[in-house]
Amino acid sequence: MKITYVPVSNSHAEWGDKKAIIKRYEGLNIYTLNRWLTEMRNNRRFRSGVINPTHKLVWINFQTFEEFLYWKQHHYLK
Repeated sequence: MKITYVPVSNSHAEWGDKKAIIKRYEGLNIYTLNRWLTEMRNNRRFRSGVINPTHKLVWINFQTFEEFLYWKQHHYLK
């Protein structure tokens, strides 16, 4: 089964796959993204932002991912 993300006009997507995240954040590579998704899954605060319905399919909530990035920035500054 192949699932393709198709944007709908006048609609704001809330969830996307790894490719969608990489497109939104230029310069982010798949290796770093995989590490950060593991961190999100291990953190209760951000766990709900990553859904794995199958072992190959991953959906990431854009807003939760952005909150994670801000949390990560603040966390590293301490």
